[in-house]
Amino acid sequence: MKNIFAILLSMVLLTITVNATELYVDLNKIETDTTPEIVDGRIHVPVRAIFESLGADVKWDNETRTAIGTKGGTVVRVQIDNTTAYVNDEVKLLDVPAQIINNRTMVPARFISEALDCKVTWYEKTSTASVADKLKNQPIYVTQYGKHYHFNGSCNGGKYYEADLAEAMGRGLTPCDKCVLTNEYYQSLQKK
Repeated sequence: MKNIFAILLSMVLLTITVNATELYVDLNKIETDTTPEIVDGRIHVPVRAIFESLGADVKWDNETRTAIGTKGGTVVRVQIDNTTAYVNDEVKLLDVPAQIINNRTMVPARFISEALDCKVTWYEKTSTASVADKLKNQPIYVTQYGKHYHFNGSCNGGKYYEADLAEAMGRGLTPCDKCVLTNEYYQSLQKK
């Protein structure tokens, strides 16, 4: 009986882990009270968390059930259960609309991020999504078994391959003290 219970518990824990989704903006993990959800193959995240993590102001129009994010000269409008969204009044069609999940307004992470001129990547092995804002033009280098990510593909004379931010964050890699910690991109992120 103990063996059956242990097997069932292991299966439940494995299922929970497989469905877990983590979201990073640049090098910072976004912690929310509602876990990002995959809806029809798209990652949905809490609207306030994604907009604020990208430096946008957030407003909610309760009458139209519309989330509005403003950053610089860009205004993004996403309405609950509507596949039509707007970026600076230009119509954009969504594959999956914003939705209410667990009493939270959840929006497609890729759409919001790209509307605010960010680069989005996905690392399947760990279900990790990453949004590169300040790091969108910064190449990331890793080794297959290394513990660090690098900004310089020849740091320490290593043999690196170019990866994306989602892989580096999803694998739990830490910054190289020689080519990352001294980098202006990295230092600007630490000032937040």
